[in-house]
Amino acid sequence: MSKRILVVDDDPDIRQILRDRLASYGYSVETAIGGTEALDALRRETYDGMILDIQLPGIDGLEVLHQVRKIHPWMPVVLMTALEARENAIQSISEGAQALLLKPFDAAQLKQVVERWFRPPV
Repeated sequence: MSKRILVVDDDPDIRQILRDRLASYGYSVETAIGGTEALDALRRETYDGMILDIQLPGIDGLEVLHQVRKIHPWMPVVLMTALEARENAIQSISEGAQALLLKPFDAAQLKQVVERWFRPPV
């Protein structure tokens, strides 16, 4: 059974790129558009990791991260953000995120971060 990753981003192109890339690495991928949808998914399902955009409509990524730490304190969370929001993202590492991907990121960066924090898929 392959490892399950939840990708949370309001940009449909980013969700599709991450879904395709992670699937090519052997992961099972589900997506959520925003924070509320992500938290609902986490209450229903179990994931081996999450890739989470900070800038989300409604509940932002930092609040989702805080909630994730209450629900699944062990689950690795990799944050994504655009360069202009980097300072906020760096702070979030001290609040429980494992890593930060700055958009735009390349396939090699993504693979390195995913394999380090989510481990290679089974």
